[in-house]
Amino acid sequence: MIMRSALAVAAVLAFSTPALAQEAGQPTAPQAPARQPTAEDIAFEQAAQAFRGRMQTMIGEIQTMLSDASTNGAQKRANTDTILASYSPEIDGFANQLQAYLLGAQSRATDPQEQAAIARALQEGPASVRAIPNEVRLNVAAAIAREEAAAAGAQPGQPATTGEGAVAGTLPVQ
Repeated sequence: MIMRSALAVAAVLAFSTPALAQEAGQPTAPQAPARQPTAEDIAFEQAAQAFRGRMQTMIGEIQTMLSDASTNGAQKRANTDTILASYSPEIDGFANQLQAYLLGAQSRATDPQEQAAIARALQEGPASVRAIPNEVRLNVAAAIAREEAAAAGAQPGQPATTGEGAVAGTLPVQ
């Protein structure tokens, strides 16, 4: 059960963080054989829960910052970098914890299906966790672009898209 949860952590993070708080359902993780959780399993589960909580806090901070109408796109990008800088050590630390946990689980696993699931998780999990800041930056940039496009379309007398309106040196025909 704990192994399934650990394998799902990487998948959940990969799917939920880029959405910036769009609640995604947990993907179905491979079924691990029923066994008693080890001390390592329990410790990792607690670390994973704490990390998920910290990422939700980070997402909340970013959403609050993005909703601030008194800042422009450049300021929001800078604020995003500041927020990410404060969470980067935790992100890197959890990626390292995930990798160490999965390597330990791999060394103890005897079931071929479990070994294959762990191998996939090792390939994708820690890298997905480490990619969180870049994914957040991409999503913030997209949100800012949408906001700027909406603001440009909402201003009276302003063309909705680039390339529309009067050409320099000519007057519009009335």
